[in-house]
Amino acid sequence: MRVLHSGDWHISNTGVVAGRYVLRDGVNLCLWDKIQSIRAICDYVAENEIDLIAIPGDLFDKPNPENVAIKVAVEAIEKLSEFAPVVITKGNHDGGKGGEWATALSVFGSGLRKHGIYVSDRPEIIPILSNQRKIQVFTLPYPRKSALYTVPQYKTLSPEELSRFVGFKMEEILNGFTAQFDRYALNVLVGHFTVASGMYSPDQTVPPFDISIRKECFEKFDLVLLGHLHMPQEFYSGAIFRGGFGEEDTKAGFKVHELSQNADGAWIKTEERFIELPARKYLTLRVDEFLENGTEKIDEAGPETAIRIKGRVKRYEYDEVVQKIKALHYPFIKNAIEVESETVRVEEGGISQEPTVEEAVRIWGQGKDGVDKFIERLVEAARDIEYQWKVGRGEIDEVSQN
Repeated sequence: MRVLHSGDWHISNTGVVAGRYVLRDGVNLCLWDKIQSIRAICDYVAENEIDLIAIPGDLFDKPNPENVAIKVAVEAIEKLSEFAPVVITKGNHDGGKGGEWATALSVFGSGLRKHGIYVSDRPEIIPILSNQRKIQVFTLPYPRKSALYTVPQYKTLSPEELSRFVGFKMEEILNGFTAQFDRYALNVLVGHFTVASGMYSPDQTVPPFDISIRKECFEKFDLVLLGHLHMPQEFYSGAIFRGGFGEEDTKAGFKVHELSQNADGAWIKTEERFIELPARKYLTLRVDEFLENGTEKIDEAGPETAIRIKGRVKRYEYDEVVQKIKALHYPFIKNAIEVESETVRVEEGGISQEPTVEEAVRIWGQGKDGVDKFIERLVEAARDIEYQWKVGRGEIDEVSQN
């Protein structure tokens, strides 16, 4: 049996690439990127035998998606359902706040289960027959914590206490699920939340006091397919896109799990494959690296790569970098360079542009009553700060200096 696992599509007609809002083929470029990944998933399903497709939350990026985002999602899900049953759970981005908005998943309407699309916005058990094989899907969507504040006994809980309480209740639900396993079926958990040992991606927006579940709660399930964390890891397929420069080393893709039954009828995972998607690449170049051979590195990265140039330079160097950036006519490049502050002091024989740390402190203290008795301590503190700063930047090897 093969199960395809792909979460966190975050379909939306918004987003920027290298700080720019760009349109391509009439849609936002970030949505255009996701469309390419979704097409690759649909092509894979069409070319390979799949028994179940799980999308564990955050299909959309917000509860009230744009019409073009709805069109992309509905067409993709309907196409996937032609080849295998599709289970979608609600994520924190899909769901409304309290009773103010409907969830984004309501665009699929009701009565779709007979057409192979199963949308779940609450904990439930969904029995599925796929290719004459029984699958029992247990869904645990992202909970709506705000609803609890309407209950008098929970109004006094702090956000942290409320998250712990909700997490405990979710673990109770998981424990209840295990009592309802079908020994003749593949028992699959599809949910949207954080595992206590999980890792968030650097560019991921995390809900305050996020809910987490202990890993031990999953031990009895045949397969656990989760969404919410954008980095591929145990239980998570990761996102189908890279969210920015913080995720330039993060893989974007989906997972395919292959399982078989042993002599006792128990399901054993025989293979787990991660399949990368054509997600936009991000690359950060140090400013000195850019000045030395930046054009060559950008050409190697390709015209669709988003480039960020980062570092600290003198004012005259900054002007040189800006001119070089403009000469490239590159579509996706971000200037994240800091210009070092410059001061001037006059000496015998000419002008020097930057005083040393000690000189700067002494210049500052000139003419200030009562400072002279502390000046040496200030100089010593300034030297220590400068040293720690250089260690942090990698300019000094801390071990070799001790």
